[in-house]
Amino acid sequence: MSDLDEPRIRCPSCGKLAPAMKYCIYCGAKLPQAAPPTVAPPTTGPSVPPPVPTVAPPPPPAIEVRDEILNLMSGITALYERKAALLDLFQSGQVSERVFLKLHSEYASKLRESLSTRISKLEGLKNKLNESNKRLSEVGKIDENEYGQRTDSLKAEERELAESVKTLNANIETLEKTLAEKKPSEIRDLETNIGSYLSVLGKLVGEGKISLETFESVSPDIDETLHFLDSLIKDRKEKERILREQLETLQTRYKLSELSIEEYERTKRELQAELDKIWA
Repeated sequence: MSDLDEPRIRCPSCGKLAPAMKYCIYCGAKLPQAAPPTVAPPTTGPSVPPPVPTVAPPPPPAIEVRDEILNLMSGITALYERKAALLDLFQSGQVSERVFLKLHSEYASKLRESLSTRISKLEGLKNKLNESNKRLSEVGKIDENEYGQRTDSLKAEERELAESVKTLNANIETLEKTLAEKKPSEIRDLETNIGSYLSVLGKLVGEGKISLETFESVSPDIDETLHFLDSLIKDRKEKERILREQLETLQTRYKLSELSIEEYERTKRELQAELDKIWA
């Protein structure tokens, strides 16, 4: 290395460029030490940027159902539950006949009013939905030239109509699902309990513990409730009937030595799994 190539540093004492040593060769002052050069690690191939983490898109905003509709439907569920609880108290002798009739009439009246409101709101929302869909269809048929002149306003109207349709559908779906807060198994149990209460009331009439007039005044309402509850789970009960018949047939085939134990157990597990799903 020549003198020109030798690394130098300016002496802080005399100001001369001296070789980068510990002391200045001109005045003997201590020289500042240069930082060691940074050596980049050897690369074995082209630089690969770190993978960009994938970010899941945000979920679409939930469509809000109007509070008045939610309150209406939860109120209907509560009234069915109260009527069933009142029947339980009455058939077990925990409430007098007079108080039972008073509260049963009150709950039945409120329930009829709530169900009527539900039907009215359902019809009104369906009419609005038809109007919104009709207008959306009309916007889609507008001439290209006119659409080009009114692009911004028409796109805004389309967005508003689309959001309106989504909201209307959500509200309609909520109104159509009576007792939606309850599991299918809970509706089944409610139907079973109310049916047993009706049977007990009939026996109490025969024993002279309640009047025939009271029984005849409440039995039509109980029958109507049972019919309604049955309509909510009718398909599930039919599916259960079919599966239980298949299970009985399977057991019979096994007893007749038509199936091996392995075939029987495997099919039995499959059928039982399907039965468990029905009332989940």
